[in-house]
Amino acid sequence: MTDITSEQIIDDLSFCVIDLETTGGNHSKDKIIEIGMVKVKERKIVDEKSFLVNPETDIPDFIQNLTNISQKDVKDKPVIEDLIDEILEFIADDIIVAHNTSFDVPFLNGVLRRLKKDELKNKVICTNVMTKHLIPDILNSNLNYMSRLFNISHSKAHRAHDDAKATAKLLVIYLDIFIKKGLKKVNQLYYPRNKFELDRTHFEFNGSNDDVLNFIKDQTCSLLVVVKGERGLIHAVLPLQSPKEELDFVKDVLSKLKWKIITIKLLKPLIDGIFQFNNHYLKYPEEIRLEIKNYLEKKYHCPDEEKVKLEKIDFLITHHLIADQILSYSFLHLNTNTRSLFKIPAQKKKLYQHLLNQNNKFENNQKGHKKHLIHPDLIPLVESFLGKSKNSGKYLFLSRKDVKNDKEHTLKVIESYVKTDENLFNFPNSNL
Repeated sequence: MTDITSEQIIDDLSFCVIDLETTGGNHSKDKIIEIGMVKVKERKIVDEKSFLVNPETDIPDFIQNLTNISQKDVKDKPVIEDLIDEILEFIADDIIVAHNTSFDVPFLNGVLRRLKKDELKNKVICTNVMTKHLIPDILNSNLNYMSRLFNISHSKAHRAHDDAKATAKLLVIYLDIFIKKGLKKVNQLYYPRNKFELDRTHFEFNGSNDDVLNFIKDQTCSLLVVVKGERGLIHAVLPLQSPKEELDFVKDVLSKLKWKIITIKLLKPLIDGIFQFNNHYLKYPEEIRLEIKNYLEKKYHCPDEEKVKLEKIDFLITHHLIADQILSYSFLHLNTNTRSLFKIPAQKKKLYQHLLNQNNKFENNQKGHKKHLIHPDLIPLVESFLGKSKNSGKYLFLSRKDVKNDKEHTLKVIESYVKTDENLFNFPNSNL
């Protein structure tokens, strides 16, 4: 008996993507003014339907401004009672999909209750929730931003038909990802945890290292290779800046390990990979620990006078893999297990407050004494790496005094730095 493929599992399903525009967010009293529906089968859009709906009530001004649907637009349109049977017939038994099912599905069920009809019993998938499983670090998963990241045409945001169509295109992209990542059962569509992340790939040992090495050879983005043995014990963590050029190093390390699972994570910035190497440093077999340390020290060696001493650093800002997102590290109290992630410019005030709080903690609780969780053996490596990288434009160093004394200047410097990101890897679109 032949095992069913991921493609067969998904292409046997039928999806109905829906989007509602309403007079407000209260599904017990607000009314639908537009509904868009798009049917997806075998990862293709096969049918579409949309209606403007007369809500028989005033549309608030802010809703008219948001949707560009005026009272005049819906005045002569059918009421929901005259449309509901056609809507239900179109949805049928399909899996219902929306970019915010916690709004659209309860709202539609609220309408059905008012009309004395049975509520929907269809299976439901939320592409917004799915996004957060597939791209765990993403801070903004709204439909506009996701359309931008995946190059989806989406000209009329907050119009039901355009939103439903954009969501359908996003769904198709995600379904292709599930196939590529080897989905084994339908339930994984509803609960896609710890297997389908776009920024990482998992390998189980199959008798050789070839699959891992071939994958690394083809990558253009920096990588973090995490090697695990029995019971999930970490045997090695390898931060790679130029994967293709560092293949011999990886090959040599893997040849000395009896590994069970390898996870390869796309990495930006590399300092985060060095911090991850630090976090598990004492867990590695001694031979491997020293081999990786010596390799990294040689690769990022710089003269003592060019090193960036830890005590001289207050804050380090660097670009994240996802466009417009940045990582912030406080060297006033550096915990390499935690990362502070912000989207700029939307969260620039939140970032500034974070920096200010770190400074206040440094002054009040730590009494001006810096703390860090970097193993003493690795301090020279970190200082050399930062010394070698300081003029690369990849990292922004901020002083706590500037942060404390000049908010506007600090924010301008950060915003200016964010714009320097060339985003050459174009994640996540490039990883499809």
